[in-house]
Amino acid sequence: MAVDLDPAMLTRARARAAAAGRRVSRALTLVEADLVGLRLPDAGAYRLAILALNSLFVLATRAAQRAAFETLAAHLGAGGLAAIDCWLPDVDDLARYDGRLLLEWVRTDPETGSRVVKTGSALYDATTRTVSLTTTFEEAAQGASPSRWIREDRLRLVNADELVEFAEAAGLEVEALGGGYDLEPIGPGSERAVLVARRR
Repeated sequence: MAVDLDPAMLTRARARAAAAGRRVSRALTLVEADLVGLRLPDAGAYRLAILALNSLFVLATRAAQRAAFETLAAHLGAGGLAAIDCWLPDVDDLARYDGRLLLEWVRTDPETGSRVVKTGSALYDATTRTVSLTTTFEEAAQGASPSRWIREDRLRLVNADELVEFAEAAGLEVEALGGGYDLEPIGPGSERAVLVARRR
């Protein structure tokens, strides 16, 4: 089961599942929905719930982030595990979020062969821990006129203490809080917080 509000992400998931074979494609159920307040018919039956790769950030308020933890907890059965991971930006990372335009990458799209350029500009608001992010993508074959599209997002950063607070408020018992995917101890210099919590 996978849940996403963005139909384009679900389309990509379907394509990858199909490429992995019929067994994977048939086993995967995709739901287009908002995670906040979601209650699927089989809530309470899952053994594992994952909110990965900074997905928590796209919920742009503290209340919405807390509600996401409640959704995870509501879908887990007793003893089920929740895993959440988030990037932990340092002072230098946040200093770059001052509105300047940055080239993020230039890549070749493996499906079309076109070159894709991603540039972005971000503004960090320390009072709300939010980032206003504007991203521009340009795509074209060599020498052709590019097509361009712009994406605007508002992200809310979280720290390790908030992850623990959200989990405990949702009725989850924190089993580990690591500074990376190997669950090494979190501390100064950790670039990521990975929380593993169990439904009581």
